Amino acid sequence: MTFKSKTKYTWEGWKSRGQEPLVFSVEHPRELMGAHAKLIDNKLDEAEKIECCIYSPRVTSTSTPFGLKVKESSCGLCATDNRFIVSRDWHTTDLKTGVNSIQFDDILYFNIGKALLLGWFSINYQRNGQEAQESILFGSIGKHHFEKAIRSYKEYSLANDLDKETFSPGSFIYKIENKIHAEYLKTLLAHGERCFSTFSCQYLWQKMIKESSFFGKKKTVSPMSQATFLLTNKALLLARDSLGGGIDTGVELQNIPIDKIKAVSCTEENLDGHILRRLKLMLAEDICVVEMPLVTDEDCINNLLNFLGYFSSIKSV
Repeated sequence: MTFKSKTKYTWEGWKSRGQEPLVFSVEHPRELMGAHAKLIDNKLDEAEKIECCIYSPRVTSTSTPFGLKVKESSCGLCATDNRFIVSRDWHTTDLKTGVNSIQFDDILYFNIGKALLLGWFSINYQRNGQEAQESILFGSIGKHHFEKAIRSYKEYSLANDLDKETFSPGSFIYKIENKIHAEYLKTLLAHGERCFSTFSCQYLWQKMIKESSFFGKKKTVSPMSQATFLLTNKALLLARDSLGGGIDTGVELQNIPIDKIKAVSCTEENLDGHILRRLKLMLAEDICVVEMPLVTDEDCINNLLNFLGYFSSIKSV
């Protein structure tokens, strides 16, 4: 790509089909490919500080092992000191290009993950009393760019300093039993973020109906995967594996800002000889409930609830 525009938009005049080989970062939206340069630049305010700006070409995948579904498009993402601006080009005459602005105050949580060559990033947020989502699929080699975008947000998010002992990530992360989860979680910890607690558990997926191989009858199974919690002074983080065997079947991280957790409850039930504990987080009044079905030790859940009790009203059910 040797073309250089004489206008303020670096690639104006370059016909982008959204099939560039890599995700990449630039210093200003005007350096983005295709329609994204003008879409984001026109949305920026003069006083805004740009933290990071990403171009993500389209990929052929439209879904992830964790259930996220997205239509194929190229995307631009700009993180400023108060919001995310996301542009989208479908590269078809049937759909118009679009741009979306998400204020930091409206964000509920982030998801980011990787499985083989596929990566994904999503923001769940509130708008007009409803929960909405903005999602991007990309080549997994570009995952570190989106990790930086989450860390940029966390630099401006509320830190909760408790009258309890905290630990720096460097001295704490080694306590995490699952070393793959530890490496993933470490990438989302922002400068100055402090750790409180961590534990490993099993994460219950939605029950599935399978055919019995012997009698030909249907039976219900409850598949589980490994999961790890990490609680910091800025976020509750959950790392979980996808289902299926093999190497690198997929890991997804969920980052829930501590200041967005309004209420917490926990219920228990017996499931195939295991005690299943459903941790429910209310993130906004009548808008968002995040449910986490876990098989874990009661002490681990109680420890987590005790910490979260400093940030929200705990409901025992």
